[in-house]
Amino acid sequence: MEEEQFMIVRIGNKPYGIKIKDVKEVVPNTEITSVPDKESIYICGVIECRYGCVSVFDIYRLFGINPFHANKGMMIILAFDGKLLVFSSEQVDGVVSVSHEKIYDIPSMLNNASQRYMKKIIVLDNHLVPIIDTAHLFEKTDALEEAELIS
Repeated sequence: MEEEQFMIVRIGNKPYGIKIKDVKEVVPNTEITSVPDKESIYICGVIECRYGCVSVFDIYRLFGINPFHANKGMMIILAFDGKLLVFSSEQVDGVVSVSHEKIYDIPSMLNNASQRYMKKIIVLDNHLVPIIDTAHLFEKTDALEEAELIS
């Protein structure tokens, strides 16, 4: 039975999954430096980390959720196609392995903005957990041109 691994994070106190292959690192929340005159409404600044300066994506704004402002929580550094992007979450619940029989396409009836960023949903402990489409986040923010992965 084939399985896929997902990191489960809390955004707006609700669980979301991210393919583990797209997660570069998880670090404690850190101060975000504002970048003036930013064209993207979803980039709220940059952080400095061992990979250099990385754009911070405001996933709360994208999902229409009240922002998380505490100094607690974690920052998830995503890597996609040689580029980096970071977003905050309240917590990381852990990594789970899910059999392919428990991974579904999100029904097309849910044709709203959020559905563009979540193509799949998994069944986890009899609950449905949406999977964030990392590639689409990078496309949305034009981060593929802004944040280069430093080897």
